[in-house]
Amino acid sequence: MSLKATSAGTESAQEASGSSRRIQDLPPSYLTHELRAPITAVRLGLEMLRDSLGSRLTHQEDGLLSIAIKNSSRMEGLIDDILDWAKISAGKMDVRLSSVAAGEIVREAAEGLQALAIAKGIRLTREEPEALGPIMAEPKRLQQVLVNLITNAVKFTPPRGRVVVSIKAGRGEHEGTAVFRVKDSGPGMSADELEKVFRPFVQAKAGAASVGMKGSGLGLALSKLLVELHGGRIWAESWPGCGCEFYFTVPLASATDRATRPVYPELVEYHGLLLSLSRRLNAFLALLGL
Repeated sequence: MSLKATSAGTESAQEASGSSRRIQDLPPSYLTHELRAPITAVRLGLEMLRDSLGSRLTHQEDGLLSIAIKNSSRMEGLIDDILDWAKISAGKMDVRLSSVAAGEIVREAAEGLQALAIAKGIRLTREEPEALGPIMAEPKRLQQVLVNLITNAVKFTPPRGRVVVSIKAGRGEHEGTAVFRVKDSGPGMSADELEKVFRPFVQAKAGAASVGMKGSGLGLALSKLLVELHGGRIWAESWPGCGCEFYFTVPLASATDRATRPVYPELVEYHGLLLSLSRRLNAFLALLGL
């Protein structure tokens, strides 16, 4: 090999390395934004194709187009999650709080996912809220949290199962908040899985194995960040084989003097054996319906 050829090869390698570094330096929000537009165009094109062909499509062709559209929509959702995650992680997302009815947000989220539940043979119900004042929230973001939780519940609940969404006034340490609950009849989670369920890119092994599905692993982590931006908390209670219950709180409008007195003045962290025993006790009480 000549010196000239070796020099050219070295320059090419250096250019490739430089390009790679430049790509790595790009923020995730830029990369996902550049991906979203073409994927949206693909989905819209597929929907227009299916609508224009209509009855001329065979059953198999219509099924293949539906799968392609569904996967395109799933990719859009994943990109949106990554964009939101990048914004919150960079401290560039703010929630615009206003006084809203909690029951209305739950109704819209549940009704929007009825078709998904019916297609899987699952009963999705919502319990009528008790007398509850308005909450301080950004409706769009709070619905995003509920949609994430309900979608997960439907996904991990077997056919003929049930998902229940409810709201109640917070008591004890949660006084001054509305407590949202999404309960499913899926496979449940172990104590170890509960410890990690809100970490990014983590998914319960039992649930994923039982339904043969795997999501992005960002939904619950993103939900946690959005709830905390509202000044609330989120947690899960479960027992293997007995389903899951996800709870989150949002301050009531009457408690919005939290600029001087937050609903949760100080976050207390518990570790070790006490935390494990507490979670197991809560899961057992949830199993008994207490």
